[in-house]
Amino acid sequence: MEQSSQMSTEQSLKLINETLRDSRLVITKRSGSHFILWGAILTLIALAVYFLWRSSGNPAWNLLWFAMPAIGYPLAVVLDKDAECVPSNLISNLLGWTWGAFGAFAVTVSLCALLFAPMNLTLVIILLFGFAESISGMILKNLPIVIAGFLTGVLGVIAAVKLSGDCSQMLLFVLAGVILALTGVCVKCLRK
Repeated sequence: MEQSSQMSTEQSLKLINETLRDSRLVITKRSGSHFILWGAILTLIALAVYFLWRSSGNPAWNLLWFAMPAIGYPLAVVLDKDAECVPSNLISNLLGWTWGAFGAFAVTVSLCALLFAPMNLTLVIILLFGFAESISGMILKNLPIVIAGFLTGVLGVIAAVKLSGDCSQMLLFVLAGVILALTGVCVKCLRK
């Protein structure tokens, strides 16, 4: 009797795989909206920094980048309000850790560049950004996200080296934001 109430190893593995697949589908469905949201915010902030810096000649407008999470996180909460709830699991944790690591690296490297090690910060951030997006696509087993992240990182690095002037490089982030938003649109279209 006791054995009949326990799952076999195969049944247990099948249940785990189904749960991960279902979580991946729900998270991917929700991620489309998040890619669009963050892509739009990235594009708007990049344009604001670019035009304000260009018109004033003052690079202090780069501080507007810190508005990105202040604007994005509350909007993401509102966006998720009516979304299907996904309990914390391996997939959601991996995505959270990936983007958390991106944020930590981006802020730390930015502070290092500001305080004691000047560098081509655009190159570093766009590479990290493309990498985080590609890893997210791999976690979600979603090829369009993997490709968009790869293209953003590789083409972004090339553009960061080829573009002259700090102000001009802000346009690169506009491109990254557009690619991120288009990735979201693609994900939403594929999931319908």
